[in-house]
Amino acid sequence: MAYASGTKLSGLAGLVGAAVGGYIGYTQAANVSELAPVAGALILGGIGMVVGSAGAFLLKSVMQFIIYLIMFGVLAYVFQHQIEQLTGINPVDATLSLLSDIGLPVGGLIDKRAE
Repeated sequence: MAYASGTKLSGLAGLVGAAVGGYIGYTQAANVSELAPVAGALILGGIGMVVGSAGAFLLKSVMQFIIYLIMFGVLAYVFQHQIEQLTGINPVDATLSLLSDIGLPVGGLIDKRAE
């Protein structure tokens, strides 16, 4: 059901993409490829519609995934001592160590936790 919640947003993004693509296609068709302006507007307008609606759908899905990651992180932070008792690994220290290994600048946070 969550995937059907953003259909209006995807539709609006598709219309905006179609309008922008159509305008670019209409104004640039003759200069770039010797096409008639209407043909260029139809081609790039169709491409803009598909790209705009797909982009909005993917962005909405990515944002939902990020929200779940944030909620999972909050739970891991709140219950870090209980998780450490169960598994022997502190999830906050393990996450900071992973982020440091990836190359993100979290050294100051690691130093603060060590104190």
